[in-house]
Amino acid sequence: MTRLSSLPVIKLFCSWRQARCLSGFPGTLLFVIAVLLSGGLPIDSQASDTVTKERYAVISSKATASLLLDITRLPDSKRLVVVGDRGHILFSDDDGRSWQQSRVPTIQMLTAVTFPSGGVGYAVGHDNLILKSEDAGENWQRVYRDIEMQAPLLDVWFRSEQQGLAVGAYGTILSTDDGGQTWTDIRDSINNEDEFHYNGIASDGLNNLYLAGEAGILYHSADAGKTWNTLTGPYEGSLFGVSASRDEVIIYGLRGNVFRSQDNGKSWLALASGTENSLFGSLLLDDGSSFLVGTSGTVLSGLTGRWQITHREDRMSLSALAEASDGAIVVVGQGGVKRINGKNQ
Repeated sequence: MTRLSSLPVIKLFCSWRQARCLSGFPGTLLFVIAVLLSGGLPIDSQASDTVTKERYAVISSKATASLLLDITRLPDSKRLVVVGDRGHILFSDDDGRSWQQSRVPTIQMLTAVTFPSGGVGYAVGHDNLILKSEDAGENWQRVYRDIEMQAPLLDVWFRSEQQGLAVGAYGTILSTDDGGQTWTDIRDSINNEDEFHYNGIASDGLNNLYLAGEAGILYHSADAGKTWNTLTGPYEGSLFGVSASRDEVIIYGLRGNVFRSQDNGKSWLALASGTENSLFGSLLLDDGSSFLVGTSGTVLSGLTGRWQITHREDRMSLSALAEASDGAIVVVGQGGVKRINGKNQ
């Protein structure tokens, strides 16, 4: 993909994480950009694909350089899994040096992926699509899709192989307790009358869940998503993501805004990111350091709030990142997937 100027890049990444991330942007922006990215109408939405025939992602040697939006490392494993445009899912067993493409029954854009165990994983995307893998990401099956919603799911979290949540545009939040066999729309459990988009969901590894999104909306659940409380957020602009550990919660979004809470979201401290580039992905490490990535190839690294700023030479924007078993950081975004050095990027 060719380099884009600053504003189009922001619009592009807004299409991945939400449709109305800038004030006044129409909800249809997401679908317009999806058409531009795919070179035509999303094929999964066409009548020929909605009856009986599945459209599988094309196996391509160029998939590692395609538009990729999320990455995760499987628990207690070296395996990394990435997802992105045209239904691409890839996995690596050598810390991101080489990749194999998975068999995936869609060519829709996939936005997020998670693995609650070393074998079972879930991915979400456009058309309220949810996929499941039971072989560590090598093969996938569709377990949910709602084309009539005309909206994407933007993030996914699972407490176990059976229990999880998928969140997305227009206040969508879906719940399953049976490993994805059935899904329940639980949007009425959260106070979001304006149907703002949910862009990110994260757990601290205990029972605390955090949900962040459009217009600075923030929510906290102390019981793994059964009930939710609205938090008083520190920022009225859009938040693109959230990361949590037992000690802190980090939220981030437009124009380099980053905030930290160490009391389960009751209060927030603004952190100096040193950039006005929008931030889309984050990673908290056990040693107290963290990484954030965003537009123009921005990479923040170091102790939380004391980051050093670097940029990828090609200035392609970055969407998400994960730590490989050898300590390297593997990033995805425009131009696909790349390894960077965790200590000296």
